[in-house]
Amino acid sequence: MADLSQLPRDYYVKAMAFTRNTFQDVYPSIDPAQPELSLAGEVAIITGASRGIGAKGMVPSFIKAGVRGLALLATNKEKLDAIKEEARAVNPNIEIVAVALDISNVGEVEAAFSEIKRKFQSARVLVNCAGMCSGDGPDIMDADPELWWRNFEVNGKGAFLLTRSFLRLQGDKDSHATIVNVSSWQGFYVVPPMSGYFISKFIGDSLMTYIAEQHKNVNAVAVYPGLVETDMLREPFRSLFSLDTAELVGGVAVWLCQEKARFLSGRFIAANWSVDDLLEKKEEILKNDLLKVKLSGQFGMDSV
Repeated sequence: MADLSQLPRDYYVKAMAFTRNTFQDVYPSIDPAQPELSLAGEVAIITGASRGIGAKGMVPSFIKAGVRGLALLATNKEKLDAIKEEARAVNPNIEIVAVALDISNVGEVEAAFSEIKRKFQSARVLVNCAGMCSGDGPDIMDADPELWWRNFEVNGKGAFLLTRSFLRLQGDKDSHATIVNVSSWQGFYVVPPMSGYFISKFIGDSLMTYIAEQHKNVNAVAVYPGLVETDMLREPFRSLFSLDTAELVGGVAVWLCQEKARFLSGRFIAANWSVDDLLEKKEEILKNDLLKVKLSGQFGMDSV
């Protein structure tokens, strides 16, 4: 493995840059408190809400954006209840449903969405923050099959079940909705010790392209959050590189709920990229069908 200590602290921000300007914290265009980003009257469902980016970034950002309701989903009930109380301390009037569940379990996911429907009737935002990273090992042949496959149960099947139930919750197919799937940039590279995690994250990326094609009213975007200090961020990344804030990711998620962001549906973006620069590059992105996972090469009988 390369000596990462020789790289500049902002290496992963600059190496991934698609826009002229990059950010590692909230800036005015994605500040959820800005009136133009208001989500007043909306309901947002946030998974992985008890810790990490979900708790530190998504929940506070959507509260600042003025949502009337939050559905918080996670595995740990005690931590989830604590986040629920923190949210109510910020806004005593917000309506909250908190459900502890295993997102890879069909029955538990459907029961959670039945409770959401009883409370709110519908919801226009789904943020998939829940994730699993297990079965690390230097070589695939040495990996524990059950631990390795658990990544796919949570990151793949879980994302599918949540998205499936969310789409079924949409009564009016003409009303716009948003799905933000927290993904990973390093899934595009070979990182031997974390094969199960990174391969499984591709499922969520591809799922967004299918949703964009089949549900034109839904803005479905995969978002790389950057290097955020959570319990899933491993060394040496935690100590060698400048870290991105969870609030940055939350602000981008709120921005993606706006009409002007709908051209990004079915695509992959990084939270570090300037949303203003993305808007300037809109024509280029659409014309060349950029920011999608594709197979490289010349194909067809005329090229062989």
